[in-house]
This record gives sequence, structure tokens and C-alpha cells, in this order.
Amino acid sequence: MAIGSRLRRAPSIRGRLLVYLLLPLVLLLVASVWADHKTFVTPLYDAFDRALSHTAVAIAAHLERGQDGQLRLEKQEFGPPLHLPGTEPPPPPDDVFGDHDKPPEHFVARNGPAVWRRLFPGARDSFLYRISLPDGRTVVGDEGLPIAQDNSAIDFSFGDATYKQQALRIASYRTQVDGQPVIVTVGETVNRRTHAVRRLDTIIGLSDGIQLLLVLGLCLFGITVALRPINRLRERITHRQPQSLQPLPLEPVPSEVRPLVQSLNTLLVTVRDAAQAQQHFLTNAAHQLRTPLTGLKAQLEVLASETNDEAQQERIARLHGSVDRLAHTANQLLALARAEPSAHSPGDFTDVQLEALIGTVADAMLDRAIAREIDLGAECAPAHVRGVHWLLHELLINLVDNAIRHTPEGGRITLRCGLHGGAAYLEVEDSGPGIPPAERERVRERFYSTTGGGGQSSGLGLAIVEEIARGHHARFQILDALEGTGARMQVTFPPKAAQE
Repeated sequence: MAIGSRLRRAPSIRGRLLVYLLLPLVLLLVASVWADHKTFVTPLYDAFDRALSHTAVAIAAHLERGQDGQLRLEKQEFGPPLHLPGTEPPPPPDDVFGDHDKPPEHFVARNGPAVWRRLFPGARDSFLYRISLPDGRTVVGDEGLPIAQDNSAIDFSFGDATYKQQALRIASYRTQVDGQPVIVTVGETVNRRTHAVRRLDTIIGLSDGIQLLLVLGLCLFGITVALRPINRLRERITHRQPQSLQPLPLEPVPSEVRPLVQSLNTLLVTVRDAAQAQQHFLTNAAHQLRTPLTGLKAQLEVLASETNDEAQQERIARLHGSVDRLAHTANQLLALARAEPSAHSPGDFTDVQLEALIGTVADAMLDRAIAREIDLGAECAPAHVRGVHWLLHELLINLVDNAIRHTPEGGRITLRCGLHGGAAYLEVEDSGPGIPPAERERVRERFYSTTGGGGQSSGLGLAIVEEIARGHHARFQILDALEGTGARMQVTFPPKAAQE
């Protein structure tokens, strides 16, 4: 049972191909997600940095020097710096743009509502600014806001910083206001950046995952289509008759499997040749034995007619019996050779009526039964099977012969056929001593025989029955008699649907 379980759990070619494809595809998915992340996140960060630089430019564009030399915004001195109370910035102070409760129209027209929203964002991000001089003095804004590292090649420099326990992205814009160098630094929290990157990574992961599933589906479909010739070969082998030893055709077989099929064909041819050689040997041996045995019997009959000595007559009778048994054994050997499954082809199977077969055998064995005062009867119901007629005839002859040998004088033998549970059966029941359960398997073996009840047998009768039943996919059982002592030999054929 353990070996069978291991065989059933053996991985298939389809499973192995999927495993071998899945590992590189998963690695490709990881590499693709990483590459897409790098490809899309960098431009996304650049877009956020450009928006931050536009904010710095917008602030610098509204700076001017007043009559007192102080920098002002729209003719007003910058008010107190915006603070960073978590994520909710305060509303813009009224004095930033004078008496207006909203940015002036020319500011919105020049910079657009997006810049205004960037200056004073909603609840998602907080905004800080600082206007300082090159020597580090703060003109206006949050003095603690760090300045991005200077890069002389460009006017803008960007950097990351941590301020008031929050991560910031800062941009510093180096410009001049009326000839005065100033540095406009703006900073914002990275909440929107982080949220956007997470959403982008989620979309990329889902997109690449769906592509992986589609590729796996296509691979599974391709593997299924590619394995169809192998599946057809398997079905062809499965549906072959067990006794068929003909080579398998090579035309529809893929090149990868062709060497295996060729090796299998070589094995089939070897087994077929060996079986045929064995059959030819047994057939020739049986035929060669018949001629000298027939001559020996004739000489014994002549010798018995020429002598009147009772002792000699007794010896001649024993010799005659031995020759008869030897001839019977030769015939049994020939029948056994012909009963091999490889000795007949599927074309030999025809529709056999079991009740007609019982009538033919009963007529042939009636004289032997009468000679031993045995009541030979039949109880038949209509039944038919697919089989080789002469083999089933040989099977029934051997069963009746075995019953006659082991049934005492005055006994009875009953031949039966019919249907039981949709399956046809043949039965031969006798009133002999029966067969002990311990020996019911051994009597099926070749050349194993029991004594009693009418003499010795060659030990091949039930072996022939077993071989013929196996060739017809039938089940041969040795049972107790339905009434009294004796044995009941039953051959149960498979249901008609299974035979077809």
C-alpha cells in the first residue's frame, strides 16, 4: 500500500514544468516590480520637487525691498512664520496679502490655484518656509528650517531633513531681490509622497501580478496542448488488450518520447517471440508424443490379445493405463499452451451462448458419467459472453472432467449458467469430497494434484481453467457445494459493458 501511495504521489511532467516555470516567473515579477518602482517613483519625486520649486519661485516673485530697506511681500512685511502643528497648518494670516481674505487675483492668474494650494495645503501635508541671507541670517520665516545644500551649478537645491520630529522635503531657491542675494527655502512633510508611492507600488504589484497569472495560464494551456500526444499514447496503451503484443505505432509520437516507445516495442516483440517459441515447443512436443503413444497403445493391445497369463494381463492393463494418462497429459500440455493469453488475438473473441456451450459439453461427457453411474444434469438460464469459443469449451471440459474424477459412483454433477448482478457465470457442482479451503489456492497451480475419487490426474486441469479465465478477464472461484458435501467451481465473467 505504501509503494502504491508513493507511485500515485509521483510528480507529473506537467507539475514539474509548472514548478520550473513558476520560480523564474516569480523572480521576474520581483525584478519587474523593483524596476517599475525605480522607473515611476523617480519621475514622481521629480514632479513633487518641481511643484515645491514653483512654490519657492512664487514666494520669491512677491518679495520686494521697502523704503526702509526691509523685504516685503506685496507691500506688506511678512508676518510671523507658519508653524507645523502636526498635519493641520493654520489658515494663512490676513496680513500676508494685506487686507484681502484670499490671494490677489493677479497672484492666482500668474501662478494658478495649484500654487496657492501648495502654499497653504489641506490636511494631508504641512508647509514651512524661510527667507534668509547668504550669511545665514533669517529675514522672515521659520529660523529652524534647514537650508538645502548649495549646488553652484543650479539655482535650486533639494534635500531631505527632519524638523520638529517630522520628515521634510526641502527646496532652496537662490536668487536676488533688488540686487540683494536671498535664499528662499520651502519645506513640506512627505505624507502625500509616501501615500502616492504606496498607491503606485500597489498598482504596479497588482498589474505585474495579473500579468504573471496570465503568463502562468498561457503556460498551463501550452503545456496541456503540448502533452496531448503523450496523453493519447497513454490512453492507447491503457485500452490495449492485455494479450496484445503488437508494437505501438510511431507516427503520432513526439520525438522526445519516440526512443521510449521504440524500447517498449522492442520489449513487446521479445515477449511475443518468447511466448510463441514456448507455444511452438509445447505444441510440437505434444504432437510428437501422440504418435509413439498411439503406437505403444496398439502394441499393448496386440500383446494383451496374444497372452492368456493373468499376471501378464494385469501388467499390460497397468501399462495401458499409464499410456492413457501420458496421452492425457500431452493433450493437457497442448491445451495449456493454447490457453496462454498471448496465443490468441482480439479478433478471436466472439459472442458465446453459455447455455448452448453447456449442452455441447454435457453431450460429450455423458458417456463417461454414465459409465460411473453419475447423474449429470444442467440448470441453464440465458447468458452470453464475449470470448473464444473453443477456449471456453476447453474450460468447461476440464471442469466437468475434474468433477467426474472426484465424484464417487452414484453421485451427481450439475452444470449451471446464468446472470448474477449483471455478470454472466458458469458453474460445475459435484457431490464429491470437496476441496479443503487450505488447498483451494494450491490446486490452481500446475502439476499439483490430489488423489482419491477415481484415480490420479495430471495436475493441469484447474491450471488450464485458471489460465483461460484470466484471458477472459473472468474470476475463477472454488466454493462449497450448495447442498451437502462437494465442490462448486464458479467462473464469473465481467459485466457486458466492461467486455465491450
